[in-house]
Amino acid sequence: MNSKESEIYKQIKQAIIHQKLRPNTQLVEKEIAETFGVSRTPVRNVLRRLSYERLVKIIENKGAFVACSSVEEAKEVFEMRRILEAQAVRRACRLSTKEQLDELEKMVQHELKIYKDLDYIEAIQMSGDFHLKVAELAGNTYFYKYLEDLINLTYVIISIYGRGNEEKSTCLHHLHIFDAIKQRDEDLAERLATEHLQEIEENLHFNEELQIPASFSEIFDQG
Repeated sequence: MNSKESEIYKQIKQAIIHQKLRPNTQLVEKEIAETFGVSRTPVRNVLRRLSYERLVKIIENKGAFVACSSVEEAKEVFEMRRILEAQAVRRACRLSTKEQLDELEKMVQHELKIYKDLDYIEAIQMSGDFHLKVAELAGNTYFYKYLEDLINLTYVIISIYGRGNEEKSTCLHHLHIFDAIKQRDEDLAERLATEHLQEIEENLHFNEELQIPASFSEIFDQG
C-alpha cells in the first residue's frame, strides 16, 4: 500500500479496534473516499487488506461491513489463543532475558497503577499489549504474527460481547503470569495463561445489543 492507503488503513483499523466502528457497520466506499479526500480505488485496497485480516467482511453485491464474529467464531478465536499462548509463555520462561523481564515487569506495574484511570477501551488495548509482549519474549516471529491477528479479532469480539467489568482481575492475572515467567515455572505459567483466557471467554455476554455509529466524518474528524 502507498502512504495514503496506509494512513486510511491505520485509521479504520484503529476505529474498529477502539469500537468507534461497531460490528456490522457498513463501510461505504464512496463515504470513506469523501471523508479522506481520495478516490475509491485506495479505499477498496484498504478494505481488501482488512478483509484479509478478518476485521472486515466483504459480501458480494452488498459491500463491506465491520466483522461481527458469531459465538462459534469467538470461541474458536479463544481456543486458538489458548493453544498458542500456552506455548508462548513456556518459551518465554525458557528464553526471556533479564532485560526483557524488566520491561515486562514495568508494563505490568504500570497497568496495575493506572487501571482505575483507564476507560474500558484503553484497558483492553493495554491487556492486548501485555499478551503481545509475552509473545515477543517467546522468540518466535510466528507466535507474534498470529497472536497479533487473533488479539485484533479479540478486540472486535469484546466490543460485541464484553461486559466492561474485567479490568482489575485482568491486571492481577497479568501480574501472576509475569511472576511465573520470572520464576521460569513453565507449568504454572501455562496454567495461569490458559485460565486467564478461559475466564475472559466465560465473562463474555452473548446477547450484546449492537449500536449504530456516528458518520465517518465524525469518527475520523475529517471536516
